[in-house]
Amino acid sequence: MLNIFANIIVPILSGIIFIGLARYAIYLIPLRTLVTGARTYKNAALGFFCFGLYLTTRPVQILLGPHPMPLIVNNIREFFMIGIFAPAVFVAMMNWVFGMEKIGKKFTAFCFIVGLTLSIVFMYTNTIAIGGSEEIFRIGSYAVYDGLWFKNPDSNSRALMNILFAIRLLDPVIILAIAAVILFWAAKTYPEDKKGFYNNMPIKYLLTGIGCLSYSLSMLLAGFLYLFGNIPNQWWMYYLGAMGAGIFEAISLYLPVSRKVQL
Repeated sequence: MLNIFANIIVPILSGIIFIGLARYAIYLIPLRTLVTGARTYKNAALGFFCFGLYLTTRPVQILLGPHPMPLIVNNIREFFMIGIFAPAVFVAMMNWVFGMEKIGKKFTAFCFIVGLTLSIVFMYTNTIAIGGSEEIFRIGSYAVYDGLWFKNPDSNSRALMNILFAIRLLDPVIILAIAAVILFWAAKTYPEDKKGFYNNMPIKYLLTGIGCLSYSLSMLLAGFLYLFGNIPNQWWMYYLGAMGAGIFEAISLYLPVSRKVQL
């Protein structure tokens, strides 16, 4: 039952939160364009939706059968997270903090090019690193499979896990951590003259930063357990971290920019 909860229920619930956040961000575009700009919410919605797909398709990865299905689905999922989610959310946060006039199209294009390039390298390396699949648990008599990344019998292929770890460390872990630090800075240094009307902005920055950091730290912790504790496959941490992140993001989105305004 614990395996079903960690690998199926939690990912689906986390994904639903972010897909809902994407829809809500689109709804907010005409309401907050003057304060934050439409591009901020469009990029946030894109990132939230792609992350929602990444989360909700974890059950698909393990329920479709043995190798190569876990690999195929995992590659698609990683493309959405590394190639689109992290760059889109990072650009949205930079637009929000610094304004669209300072975060131009070249910076946006650069972020997406880096993300998409890393996702392609990840998928290629992922395909080589996997050593097939194994049964991880059963639902009744139905066998559930996942890929043999950490248990690949070929030591050379298994060594490629370091490349996958490095890519994930950069995108999304470090990217989201940088976004969180900038959001914390924006909350602390928000201009006093603007607080008179936009008095909820510092707390919105703070909550969004906590959300970004929650997921970043959950992935980092799972990576450290593998590197220093030799405890692999702690994927459930990602999804619990994502659920926590989604809750903070939802509260931030729901809060109006001013206490005088109610949605």
